[in-house]
Amino acid sequence: MKKQIHILEGLLILVVIFLLGLLTIKFIYHIKHENKDTSYIWNINFTNLKVSEGSKNGTINFDNNSIDLDVTLEKETEFYEFTIDIENTGTLDAEITNVDINVENKDNILDYQVTYTNGLSVDKGDILGSERTKTLKIRVEYPNQPSKVYKALNLKLSLNIEYSPIY
Repeated sequence: MKKQIHILEGLLILVVIFLLGLLTIKFIYHIKHENKDTSYIWNINFTNLKVSEGSKNGTINFDNNSIDLDVTLEKETEFYEFTIDIENTGTLDAEITNVDINVENKDNILDYQVTYTNGLSVDKGDILGSERTKTLKIRVEYPNQPSKVYKALNLKLSLNIEYSPIY
């Protein structure tokens, strides 16, 4: 009788191990074949570049998250100004995680401003909602100088804005 109980216990243990193995295989299969929900995306791009009327010629290059500007001004009355849209075509809101502005301004005379068109500065933590657009304005100009500067002045500006999705 004891022998039969030990055999039944052994069979019961084998059945439990077999069932656990099947459940593990089913779980792994489910994970590997799970459908991913791709309806939640985020996509930030610079679009719609507009150079302001009266601006001096300059060179602008931009891609998904950076703008490079190279401009030379020769007179106190000259300036260079443009606007560019930051567009979020995704379904997720985005937050600025880093704003990096590198300027090569050899004579340190030319002034520059990087703001939104409403005059507010572009800062870490700013939110760009899904399906929304904000417009940046970048302006380079001579400051009011007590004495005249009689040479062309060059400014190179590199702006990099990094975003992170808000889930």
